[in-house]
Amino acid sequence: MDGLRPIPHLLPNFGWREVPIEAVDEPLVAVDGLHPRIADRAEYHRWGIPGAMPRSWVRRGVAERLVAAAESLPDGMGLAVWDGYRPLEVQRALFDRYLAELIAVHPEMPADAVEEAAAKYVTPPSRSVYAPPPHLTGGAVDLTLTGADGAPLDLGTGFDAFGPEAGTRALEDVPGRERDLRRLLFWAMHDAGFTNYAEEWWHFDHGDQFWALATGGVARYGPADPPSP
Repeated sequence: MDGLRPIPHLLPNFGWREVPIEAVDEPLVAVDGLHPRIADRAEYHRWGIPGAMPRSWVRRGVAERLVAAAESLPDGMGLAVWDGYRPLEVQRALFDRYLAELIAVHPEMPADAVEEAAAKYVTPPSRSVYAPPPHLTGGAVDLTLTGADGAPLDLGTGFDAFGPEAGTRALEDVPGRERDLRRLLFWAMHDAGFTNYAEEWWHFDHGDQFWALATGGVARYGPADPPSP
């Protein structure tokens, strides 16, 4: 992996809720069975989060780009999807859980400051057609790289390890395998049409408001209805 391109500086996503949505009618597609080099781990279901589904789902356009990203990886490597479409019940459970953790650690913080800190990593639950949480649209996907045995590789932190080290560029000045793997994942996803959320190396978007803000376009995905089993 020598010579991988550095990850560029990424802009914050301030103002994403104001990005207009011109919603398209595009179905959700199950991740399992998409491609031999894409594994579905449905991590929140494995963790027992209320409302989490046993399969991961994404919009059809996202699925097509995941396949392109997987096929661009070196031989023996693949992708493991931790989460895609996220029902509002799951979004609420994740936000409330992280909010409670922050309150326990920082009981002195005002309520609005704690909620703002929580929102850095977990978007507050909302069914708004104008500003839905990215995962509710089916346009956001959380994933990592896998090795030849199909097991997730070490990219420096685990999934949902909220903190500075989870930032996509956190390892740019720390040469080593973890940095190179982050670069590999970033560019495979970037070249397939995704943008990355700067605070989470595992979070990528296509078609939602995060993506539209980063690309200067218009969002294509509003809130999606739950998929049929």
